[in-house]
Amino acid sequence: MNTNGPIRFDRSRGPTHTWRALLCALPLFSACGGATLSHVVQRQMLRDVSRQGQLTVYDAENETVIALDQLDEAEDALRDTRQQLRLAERSVDRAERRHSAAGVQLAEAWVDYLEQLRDWSEEQVELRRLGLLVARAAIELTKAQVVQREDLPGGKDFALKDFRKQHEQLQLRFERETKRLKGLRERARQKELRWWELRRRVVAQTGDHNTALWVD
Repeated sequence: MNTNGPIRFDRSRGPTHTWRALLCALPLFSACGGATLSHVVQRQMLRDVSRQGQLTVYDAENETVIALDQLDEAEDALRDTRQQLRLAERSVDRAERRHSAAGVQLAEAWVDYLEQLRDWSEEQVELRRLGLLVARAAIELTKAQVVQREDLPGGKDFALKDFRKQHEQLQLRFERETKRLKGLRERARQKELRWWELRRRVVAQTGDHNTALWVD
């Protein structure tokens, strides 16, 4: 077990481990291609931390729960998109067997959209893994600040600037990736809009709301 993982502090009873808090730490060491943090505060350094210090760390560690939930959502969305893509690819085959030119065109346009959406979803998962690392860096910075503020043993052995720099660099990287992924999502959205326009034209020309449109 990772002894540097989050400890959940129960505000009424003091520090207690929870499975949810422990799970938050697990993806952090595989996030971003195996990236880990260079600067961490060993858990034993917080052994004599004050009640207020416990609560300060507790509040910071709540961010890992949020980050983990966001990763869960991104992974669920990716699985759904991959499943939709498999169904859309089968729709192309069905349209070809039915000799439906409109159906083939629509199914291929839908596949094109879902492929773009899948690419975005895969990168969104990586972004959320990076978000977990950002949250962990924020926790380590908070722990370092508490240790130094309370003059706990070992606190003078590290520099707060290293913890700040670690967090700031990861946060900047997260923000850059977030902006880049907005562009990927917009390209997927444009492909979706083109599919809807193609569908509208097919329906207007043929009056067919069903035969060529089973990719929904």
